[in-house]
Amino acid sequence: MGVFRIDDPGDYPRIRDTLAAAGYDDRRVTETLGASLSALGGKKLPVLLRRTRGGTPLETLIRLFILGVRVGPEAAAAALAPMGPAWWAERGLVRLVDGEVEAAVQLRCYQGLVVAFDFHRRGGAPLAPDYVMGISASSLTLAGLTIRRPSGATLDLGTGSGFQGFVAAGHSERVVVTGRNPRAVEIAAFNARLNGLAHVESREGDLFEPVEGETFDLIVSNPPFIVSPDNIFYFLHSGRTGDEVCRAIAREAPRFLAEGGYCQFLANWVTVAGEDWSDRLAGWFEGTGCDALVLRRGSTSPDEYAAIWIESEEEDSRFEESFDAWMAYYDRLGVEAIDSGLITMRRSGTSAWFRTDDTPESLTFPAGADVLQRFEAEDFLAAHPGNDALLGTAFRLAADVRLDEQYAPGDGGWELAGGQLRRVAGLHWVGGVDTDGAALLARCDGTRTMADLLGELARSVGPEAAELTGRWPAMVRRLLQCGFLVPA
Repeated sequence: MGVFRIDDPGDYPRIRDTLAAAGYDDRRVTETLGASLSALGGKKLPVLLRRTRGGTPLETLIRLFILGVRVGPEAAAAALAPMGPAWWAERGLVRLVDGEVEAAVQLRCYQGLVVAFDFHRRGGAPLAPDYVMGISASSLTLAGLTIRRPSGATLDLGTGSGFQGFVAAGHSERVVVTGRNPRAVEIAAFNARLNGLAHVESREGDLFEPVEGETFDLIVSNPPFIVSPDNIFYFLHSGRTGDEVCRAIAREAPRFLAEGGYCQFLANWVTVAGEDWSDRLAGWFEGTGCDALVLRRGSTSPDEYAAIWIESEEEDSRFEESFDAWMAYYDRLGVEAIDSGLITMRRSGTSAWFRTDDTPESLTFPAGADVLQRFEAEDFLAAHPGNDALLGTAFRLAADVRLDEQYAPGDGGWELAGGQLRRVAGLHWVGGVDTDGAALLARCDGTRTMADLLGELARSVGPEAAELTGRWPAMVRRLLQCGFLVPA
């Protein structure tokens, strides 16, 4: 039996209309539940139950489809009107249990979407192997870093609930969402119909098998990248050794990318004894014809990594046994660390480049424009390979750049001790700058070349000018890469 049992296409707008009538949307749900309660961890449920105790249809829907608790028949009837609980149960959205009503799936709101997916270990029950992940932190990270530009065709690879594909549907003529978990493919198809996304198609199959022979302008993927000896859960484990699933995406994606198309996927990869991680990843992209940018988010020791992921999927009684198996697996592979981050590829058709960077400590979404800007900066630098060509360009300072200055106690007052440039939108890059450099950057308004500005600075600095101007070409390149400077 499938997850849902909906034969009448008119049922989908009926469901949406019921949710809308109760005010079940991003803003009202957030207002009802309040600010983030992440500091409370697992103790936040009593707080949220108290905040939804008023019995309004909205509060009842939140209890059902977000908090995952049972509600009484009268409250459910009011919230699920006009069809009523029995109608929703017949279609697989709720269950009638001991005279009460229980949601069968979560229904979460995101920027006008309503997305169904599974509850996570409700009541302490273990996860099912075909568990369908919904809008998780990793989902939001990928969505927030995705390059948003018009796309003729978009592929959401390893889709889960379909979330990445639905977000991309707003700027895509056609979207295909794929996955090897049949339950996920069915839920994604339901979600597409629920949101009226007729141009989104769901297909079952492993990696690129369901789209053989097709090309896409954008490929996005939040794959089952956990480096693990297990092969239990579709959403976590690929069944491939080590980080092979991420390498496979890197190697296979170019065949399915249109010229100039982008592939972006979250990844975990291993650092192997005796090998630099960036050198190892560079090999993934050799011969692909794609430019590749790896933004590394962090690095975790094997024992910490195993403890985190075993805890998320196992009962306490099996932890020690599983931990020993995971560590033996890492020892066999020579794993010294597991890194994580975003990989972005672009089919360039020219001599491809490979770059790595550690992401800044903080970022705000959306930040896909920053990822695109990095590719544009690398294109610019490739077209201006020499110092003369680079410094002969006029630049402007990006609007989201700020200068912070620090002062230290001096002779009877405060003396400037240093400055820091930072970006306050997207990827929050930071970098140190001295007084002369800050003054020069302030003059970058797109009307004069960098060489002219450096000439002016050199004349005011005096004997130290040669050293100062010698450092600036490398500084300009980095400022371009991080979006502080933009060619006029």
